[in-house]
This record gives sequence, C-alpha cells and structure tokens, in this order.
Amino acid sequence: MKLLHAAAASLCILAAAGTSRAIDLHGERASPFDLEIKGTLSGVPQGASRYVRWEDIRALPSSKVTLDGEFLKGPEVLTVVFLSDLLGALPATSQTNLVLATCDDGYVGIYTADFISRYRPFLVLEIDGKGPQDWPPKGLDFNPAPYVITVSAELVPDVVKFMDIEHKKPWAVTTIEVANYGAKFMGFYSGKWAALSPSAKAGREIWVNSCASCHGGPEGTFGGAKAQRPFQVLAAYAAFDRPFFVKYVRDPKSLVASAKMEAHPHYTDANFADLIAFITADGK
Repeated sequence: MKLLHAAAASLCILAAAGTSRAIDLHGERASPFDLEIKGTLSGVPQGASRYVRWEDIRALPSSKVTLDGEFLKGPEVLTVVFLSDLLGALPATSQTNLVLATCDDGYVGIYTADFISRYRPFLVLEIDGKGPQDWPPKGLDFNPAPYVITVSAELVPDVVKFMDIEHKKPWAVTTIEVANYGAKFMGFYSGKWAALSPSAKAGREIWVNSCASCHGGPEGTFGGAKAQRPFQVLAAYAAFDRPFFVKYVRDPKSLVASAKMEAHPHYTDANFADLIAFITADGK
C-alpha cells in the first residue's frame, strides 16, 4: 500500500549527503553513555540492539553551534553531530525513512526523512566543551544525559514555523531506532483510516508530529510509552465529549491537577477540528 507522506524519501539520500565514515556497532553496552541502536539495520537481526560508543560518535564530523537559552540562560556552545551524519555512519537499509529517538521516560522524538532534510536536527555531544559524563551543567536542575537532540533557528530559520517544534527536542535520549514510516504507522493508513477527509489527513500530521511522541495508536500502531491512556480512551473523549477533550489538550492541569501532559494553548479551533476528525477516522 502506497503511503502518501512526505517522509517517504529514503534516508539513503541523506546518508549520501553526509559522512561516509562507518561507526562500530557493539553487541553489549559498556557505558551508560553508549547509544542503543536498533531497527532496519543491515546485518543486524530483527529486534536486536547494538550499541555505539560516545567517543565513536564524537569522532564523526562535528560542528560547533551556539544557542541562547537552550539549557541555561545565555549563550552556550554545543558540539553536535547532525542526525543525517550519524545515519550516514550506520548500516541503515534502503527501507529506512524514519528515525525514532526514545528517552528514558518512554517519550519518543519522531523524525521523518523530510524533517531531517529540511530542519537539520542534531545530536548534542558537549555543552560548553563538557560531555555527558559532566552533565548537568551548573545551574540546570535536571540531567539531559546521555543525549539530547534539538534544532536551531540560527541554522534553519523556518524551523520556528514548525508546529510543536518542542516535540523535536527530546533530552535523556537513550535509543535511536531507524525504521520504515509505512511499517510503523500502517494502522493510520488502513482500515478505518484508509480513506480520510482532508481535515482528518491534516489531523494525522498533528498526531504523528506531536501526539505520537507520548501516545500509542490503535491496534499496535506506533507511539511513545510516556502516556498511560490508550488510544481508544482518547478516541472516546474526542467523539463523545469534545469540550473535555479540547480543554484537556489545551490546559490539562485545569481539569486534572496531577496531569503530566504539556499544555497546548496554541492549538486553534481549526487544529482541534482536524485532530478530532483524524482520531475519529472521519472519511467525509
């Protein structure tokens, strides 16, 4: 089944544009700063994990990027490796067109091939010359180690126009999975979701780029493990109690004081109409 999605471009194109250096994959973790790698990798059994050492990632072509207020107030000089260069060093198969960055709390940063090509996300290896073994930086009340992925408007000004760009800035990343978009999100292109209205298709983009970082989809469709509410519960609220659904997404703590979900006050009525149309599989 052909999935009409911008992410369908193969990451082999990105790899060709990046480094040709190959990075060693190890069968066991040797350090808490090793990055777990899995997914559509040549020579690696399906479901198996491999590990790359921090020092080997640091040996890849890197850049210095100065960001203001990314971790602390004021400018910070980051040593980074672009995600496209890391991918170019991995034995990703030709089916790979998606990167999933999983954090220690189950949150997942979702990067399509199109996003990687357009917005140039990067892996942070050092903050002001110090690696993750010396994090958190003084003054930061949480530890973003072992890895952070983020983007920069200094490099790509249009990144500020991307809805929910904060979802593309995960910290405490422990695992990178290279995958195929169609395989991971097939559930949202088949069955009830095979023939969606234009509004529902727009809602699908919101879901994949935002909601799926924490929420799984129906019948095993991919999603992060941070949120505890099943998709069916969300769908019931969207279908039968729209005011509650809208208010909760905009300001969760106004309804549930202990809510851990981030507020989304910037979502417009049109955004909610699209999102609800998608969740309820509106095919009109």
